[in-house]
Amino acid sequence: MIALRDNMTTFSPLEPPTREHDDPTHERNGTTRGPDATTHEQDNPTRERNGTTRSPDATTREREAPTREREAPTREEDGGGHDTDTAGFALDVADRVHNEAGRAHHGPVRDGDGAGAVRGGVATPRARPYVVLSCAMSLDGYLDDASDERLVLSNSEDLDRVDAMRAECDAILVGANTIRRDNPRLMVRDAERRERRAENGLPPLPAKVAIFGHGDVDPQSRFFTDGETDKIVYCATTTACHNRERLEGRATVVDGGEPVDLELALEDLAARGVRRLLVEGGSTVHTMFLTAGLVDELQLVVAPFFVGDGRAPRFVGDGRFPWHRGHRATMVEVRQMDDVVLLRYALSDRFEAK
Repeated sequence: MIALRDNMTTFSPLEPPTREHDDPTHERNGTTRGPDATTHEQDNPTRERNGTTRSPDATTREREAPTREREAPTREEDGGGHDTDTAGFALDVADRVHNEAGRAHHGPVRDGDGAGAVRGGVATPRARPYVVLSCAMSLDGYLDDASDERLVLSNSEDLDRVDAMRAECDAILVGANTIRRDNPRLMVRDAERRERRAENGLPPLPAKVAIFGHGDVDPQSRFFTDGETDKIVYCATTTACHNRERLEGRATVVDGGEPVDLELALEDLAARGVRRLLVEGGSTVHTMFLTAGLVDELQLVVAPFFVGDGRAPRFVGDGRFPWHRGHRATMVEVRQMDDVVLLRYALSDRFEAK
């Protein structure tokens, strides 16, 4: 069944797409600009080039390279926003959603706060946040091009939608290279949305979360200095002490294992009260979360043009993904926003149709 309502097409989860897709993994050949280029934020055209760090993901074959965040022209906040509810869905997801038992904890985080403690030598199961992965890409699956100029993929309507989505989340997560190269703020821009969060007993801004592998990130980056909200960094064991000293007073630094264990990080975030997490890139972080099967909902915005340059970063790198030709992801929404289109997929039984 396909129901069309106001530029929104919804699909019954019982109907698979009619076209067969190839394996979603992409080969990256000679990428000159790194993968962490997927956040929709458009608040800094300046790009740092401070070197690269090794990716914290042991499952991908790539090393994390410098990246740039999605940029777009600055927009004045109008105090309003587009409704992000999808009440018109022709979905019967209620029969599919269940309360997932927490994943087994692999051990305590070692930041001294007692989060994730192992009791009596037995790991305590803990639920993880609901994870939404969001990014924009070209028709041929690129997050950026290989030039020094910024590539704008989203439009103003989509940027406003992302701002509303941020306002609904408890935390926003990016990779270290996104911070190095794009210096993002990762904040809710709309004042009324911040006020509504405060009225509901939430901090005006979601917490900021970063995944670090190896290498330094400038403590003066706007990730750390902008916005009165919690900043949490999950870093590799070998860099934990160094990062605690370097980021003292600016962020809570958590030893996430060697390499960083995403399940451990998600369990720790849940213990800190994060129920809904928005992952905004970049490519290495996308690949880490997707290959680990830790994404509940995928939101892809497709821009109406091609990049056609094998040096440019793609949506994901190589890896073994749970969704392939024999196991298709469930399409739940297609929404046109002027010249871009939002594709929304349910990737787990925890999917929330709202």
